[in-house]
Amino acid sequence: MKNLFKLLPVALLGLTLASCNDNDDNQGLPQTAVLTFEDSDYKGTDNGGKGFDDWSSLIDDPQYNGPLLYPDATDWLYNWNDEGNTFLASELTNNYGDNKFWGGGHVVSNYADTDFANCDFKRQLAVYAAGGHNGSKNFCVHNGTVASGDTYSKRPSFYFKDGTERIVDHMWVANTTYVVNAIVNGDGQSPAFGQGDFLKVVAIGIDTDGKETGRCEIFLAKDTDYLKEWTKWSLASLGKVARIEFNVEGSKMGTYGLNTPAYFAYDDVLVVL
Repeated sequence: MKNLFKLLPVALLGLTLASCNDNDDNQGLPQTAVLTFEDSDYKGTDNGGKGFDDWSSLIDDPQYNGPLLYPDATDWLYNWNDEGNTFLASELTNNYGDNKFWGGGHVVSNYADTDFANCDFKRQLAVYAAGGHNGSKNFCVHNGTVASGDTYSKRPSFYFKDGTERIVDHMWVANTTYVVNAIVNGDGQSPAFGQGDFLKVVAIGIDTDGKETGRCEIFLAKDTDYLKEWTKWSLASLGKVARIEFNVEGSKMGTYGLNTPAYFAYDDVLVVL
C-alpha cells in the first residue's frame, strides 16, 4: 500500500492542483450535490424506467446472470437516473446488442467481500471493502474496457440527463473483489501481477458538442500493490462536461484486449451545480 501511494501523487500532481479544494469537500464551493446511491437520498420519481422509487431496487440478485443485468427480453436496458439531485444518469453500453451487463456499464450494488481468494465473475458486483464509501450501503460498479483503435464500442459513462454542462469535482473509487483476486492470484486469462504491471481507470470529459475536454487517471494497481480502501479521485480538471466516459486500461493485454477484469467501484460523486 505504501509504495502505491508514494507513486500516485506524482502521477496525479496536475489533477490534485486542479481540484476544487481536496482538503474540504464543500468549503469555498458553490452549490453542490452528491450522488450517494443511498435510498434515503433519492429524490426522483422513476429510477430505471420501471417505477422504482429508490436505488436498492436496481441491485441485481444474483450478482451474475440475474434478471436485471441479464434480462431474457430485450425490451429494457438497465439504466439509472439521479433526478432532482445531481442529474447524473447512466445506462448499459449495450455493445453486444443483447441488453446485458457483459457488454459494459455502470450498475448499483451493495455487495461487499474482502475474501478474494476464490472470487470470480460470479461475485462481480462485490467491492473490496466493508461496504460503500464512508460506511454507506450502496455504491456503483463499472464494467468495461474499449481497446485503442476500437471506434465501434462505447465506453461506459454517466452524463447529465438535462443536457447541462457541469463540473464533477470528485468521486471515491475502490477495487472490486474480483479484480483483487486477479491481481494477487491471477486467473484463467493471465498470471498474478508483478513488477511493471498496472491497472488504471481513465476518465474522459465530453462537452455538449461531443468534444473532449480533458483526461485524468487513477491507478487501481501498480506492480504488486493495489488500492485497498476507498480513495478520493479529483475530476475537476476535466472542467464543465456533459458526460464523463470511463475506460479501464492495463498492462496485461491479449489478442482481444485487456485480460484483467475491467471493473472498479465508485461512490459519492460530488457535482458543482
